[in-house]
Amino acid sequence: MANNFKSYIIPGTPIPLKRARVNFQKGRIYDDQNILKENIRFFLKQQHGDAPLFAGPLKVSFVFYFKKNKITNFYHTYIPDLSNLIKMVEDIGTGILYEDDCLIAEISAVKCYSSSSRTEFTITELAKGESDGHYTVLRPTEYSI
Repeated sequence: MANNFKSYIIPGTPIPLKRARVNFQKGRIYDDQNILKENIRFFLKQQHGDAPLFAGPLKVSFVFYFKKNKITNFYHTYIPDLSNLIKMVEDIGTGILYEDDCLIAEISAVKCYSSSSRTEFTITELAKGESDGHYTVLRPTEYSI
C-alpha cells in the first residue's frame, strides 16, 4: 500500500516563529508576524489546491535552505533555531494541509546552505497496518549507553 504524500516549497529565507507580543499599555496581545504568515498561507494554499487535508498520523521532512555565496560548510549552524523554523511551518499548515499540527507524529529536519533561500518539506501519511488496524512505524535502532 503506497503512502499518500506531497511536497511543498516556500520561497525566500526561512523565518522562525516568534512568540506573540504583549502591549501592557493597551492590554493587548498581538502577532507581529501576521502578514508574513498570510503570505506563506497563500503559497501553501496554491500548492495544495483542492486536495483533501492530510489525515494522521503524519511524517514531515523539512529542509531549510539559507543562501550563502561561498559555501564552505553544508550545514547552517547559526540562528535561527531549527525548532522555531519547524514550528512556523507546522502552525501555518494547520487548516490548510492538515486539521491540526498535533497529527504530526514524526519529523526530520535539516538547515543547510544553498545558492537560493527556501523551505522545502514533504508531508507523508503514515500507513495503517492492514492486519490489526494499528499504525506501523519504522522504529529507530536501539541506542546503547
